[in-house]
Amino acid sequence: MQKFHRTKYGLMVTSAALVALGLTTGMSSYKSVDVVVNGHASQEGTFAGETVAQFLAQQGVHVTDYDLVEPARATLLQNGMKIVVKKANAITLRDGAKAPVEVHTLANTVGELLQSLRIRLAKGDILNAPTSAPIRVGMRVTITRRKTVVDTESLTLPYAIQRQPSSAYQAGTDVVARSGQNGMARIVTRKFYVNGKLVMTRSQRRVIQQPVTELIDVGTAQQQAPVTARSDASLVANEVLTVVATAYSSPGGFTATGAPAGYGDVAVDPSVIPLGTKLYIPGYGYGVANDTGGAIQGYRIDLCYNSVSQAIDFGRQVVKVYILGH
Repeated sequence: MQKFHRTKYGLMVTSAALVALGLTTGMSSYKSVDVVVNGHASQEGTFAGETVAQFLAQQGVHVTDYDLVEPARATLLQNGMKIVVKKANAITLRDGAKAPVEVHTLANTVGELLQSLRIRLAKGDILNAPTSAPIRVGMRVTITRRKTVVDTESLTLPYAIQRQPSSAYQAGTDVVARSGQNGMARIVTRKFYVNGKLVMTRSQRRVIQQPVTELIDVGTAQQQAPVTARSDASLVANEVLTVVATAYSSPGGFTATGAPAGYGDVAVDPSVIPLGTKLYIPGYGYGVANDTGGAIQGYRIDLCYNSVSQAIDFGRQVVKVYILGH
């Protein structure tokens, strides 16, 4: 009976030892772990079988969803493991006219921040910090958007009209000596915008073509009745020629000198009567030799009338031409 109990006691002791041994061997082995938080390294250890996230929580390392944890937070701890934690920095970003926003970023510099957010700077935009500036907690990054819009338009410069007296034409007669021509200017307008708001406008005008003033000769010569032989003799003339005169009408036409054709224009042979010579023809009046014609050769002249009917009425005549000079 004593032997039985001893045996039973011995069995009980053996069982307890086994239980104790089982508890010991059932526990996880010691794990040495290197932890680096924002570049600061430390070495920790644990017997617990846990994940990276659980281990960091035990070590008092608070991580958020914005932070970088390597290896992944659900990874089971292993002996000799290195855990790297990079804390995201909270900064305030304002891009142009947009409302400021809080951004949690792992970027090291302002340039990396813009690249991670896919924000591009256009020519003329201003950043309140260099792209190489390091990111700090609470930092404010401001982008000032600047844009210039250039508009170009053409402007017509109307020509002026200048009226000048001329004794070459009878009073009441207006003759366009030179046609006017409009000019052209170019206006370049630059509009400067800051964050979408117009802040300044500059316009520059450049004349591309100057307008040409229209010149109108206003006749001042008084129309005289045909003179008699006595009055012809009283004219002070350099020379008197006897010629064959015909008449023509050329509404809207121009003389050989470029002036619009009208009453008082006389076509001549320049070898007989030089162009520009002032004339007097009885039955016609005063005129100026400022036109030529293919059939006007030698002692022939052609008198210009303002209407075809007047030219027909004159017909063809032999007349005297008083050369009055230039």
